[in-house]
Amino acid sequence: MLSVVLGELERLGAETEAVNVCRMNIRPCTSCRTCVTTGRCSIDDDMTRIIVPKLLSADIVVVATPVYFNNVSACTKAFIDRTWCLRGKLRNKVGGGVVVGRGYGLELALAVIHSFMLKHEMVVCHRGVSCRAYEKGEALADKRALEDAKRLARRLYELASAIREKHG
Repeated sequence: MLSVVLGELERLGAETEAVNVCRMNIRPCTSCRTCVTTGRCSIDDDMTRIIVPKLLSADIVVVATPVYFNNVSACTKAFIDRTWCLRGKLRNKVGGGVVVGRGYGLELALAVIHSFMLKHEMVVCHRGVSCRAYEKGEALADKRALEDAKRLARRLYELASAIREKHG
């Protein structure tokens, strides 16, 4: 489903890059609070070296996750937790969420993603995409989710363009 969002964004003229946080070395937040005084996470891993610079340079952030036990995946949650060091630095970035699961917990997982974005004062521009699927490839049969993914992409692009135009 993320590929549908990214494809539509590319069709509109946006540069996109998918980053699979589950395939990266992202250690969990230790609550050391170093970032509170230094503004930087003390953990040296793929989050600090690769993902943080990408987040800071992005206009649009889409968080996509499978739904496990009525929530985002553990690696998505680790990513979210580790953005605490970016307080104030993601403000006005445009964000959206995509969740895929059997049906249980789709809205809760979207709420976690939207809460992450709102905590960072990002602009959440769409209700998000909830896709019902269980088996590989089944997501592409959810016609409503496919249409919502394209709508999300168009709205993300529209708002990011407006913000960029206003703020340069």
